[in-house]
Amino acid sequence: MKTSQPTTSARRQFIKNAAILAPAITLFPSWLTASTGSRLRLAFIGVGAWGQQYLQTALQNKNVHITAICEHDAGALQQTKQLFNKAGIAPPTLYNEGATAYQTLLLRTDIDAVIIGTPWHSHYELAKAALLAGKHVACGPIMGSTVEEHWDIVKTGKQTGKQYITLDEQSYRHDLQAITKMVTAGQLGELQTLHAGAAYHTLNDTKAMSTLPYPVYPAAATAQLLGISAGNPYISLQVQQHQQDYVIMKQQAKTGTARLFVDKGLVNIIRLTTGQQQTIYLQSHLQNDQQISTGFRVQATGGSWMDISKSVYVTGKALNSVALPTNHKQSPVHETVTMALHDFVKTLQQPASNHLGVCTAATNSVIGTLANQSAQQGGATIEFPNFYI
Repeated sequence: MKTSQPTTSARRQFIKNAAILAPAITLFPSWLTASTGSRLRLAFIGVGAWGQQYLQTALQNKNVHITAICEHDAGALQQTKQLFNKAGIAPPTLYNEGATAYQTLLLRTDIDAVIIGTPWHSHYELAKAALLAGKHVACGPIMGSTVEEHWDIVKTGKQTGKQYITLDEQSYRHDLQAITKMVTAGQLGELQTLHAGAAYHTLNDTKAMSTLPYPVYPAAATAQLLGISAGNPYISLQVQQHQQDYVIMKQQAKTGTARLFVDKGLVNIIRLTTGQQQTIYLQSHLQNDQQISTGFRVQATGGSWMDISKSVYVTGKALNSVALPTNHKQSPVHETVTMALHDFVKTLQQPASNHLGVCTAATNSVIGTLANQSAQQGGATIEFPNFYI
């Protein structure tokens, strides 16, 4: 498969403007101000730092009614009460007694869905219990620790008829949304290869991704770009080391300020292939001290894009004024969280015709588990489970 890069002269033809952004960054209006008349009765299991972002957004969403919260940490509970007070809403019933408090919460009949904001290693147990209790589930990127646990959640979701959706706010970056629109519209031709790595603002965070099995950034946006589905599933995975360019945060000697640099060296990569023979390279984070990013790069038959460059190159075409947002600063966390929650609520308000949500969630989540298997087997190629069948 050819993955040729544009020449130096061609790179100068990078097209810079903002015409494509209008449909990509129209965000808030009616979502938070108008009710559909059928409010989603929502409970939270875990309201730590991540969960509180979604709680704060849910308190502003007129289509959501928060009925219960389960949390054991006294500090998190106090902050939660403050959020309700600030919103002028009386706190709901709080469940904080004993390790099985969430089971009492799930017995309630006035809950349509739960957001699970607990540490990753508890997601499988809590999600399965919620599905079996007849609740829809929204959770962070990790579904389970083993392939078997992923299959079990998929099976349980299909059997109960309840949705399981990943809340992946990282994939709602404006530039990723905009480039996805271009790829979907066929403006770059056929997608060939894709590289993804850590977010810019986590490059100098020594705690980010260090010991957690969060395998890629951002898996959901990657799958959306590729059209991962029953018709184009991932078919194999292999952990490799590549000698390549990467982006790293370094401190300037003269000024002492940190900035992004492009360097070259060995990078641990998860290599995925799809049924349509596309190739994806994802930073694996298997080394705890690896604070680098491969950047987010798209190579297609008719053009290419790299997030660091802030521009799109279109081969042989003179598209007028096409450009993307410059970086994550144009996608504040409250906006991306709001968009993720909005899509979850919207999904549940529509008649359930299938359960692709749980299949997609399992596909994105299991990448980390399979990568660990490949690494432990010396970089062996692992067959990717097809959750869509």
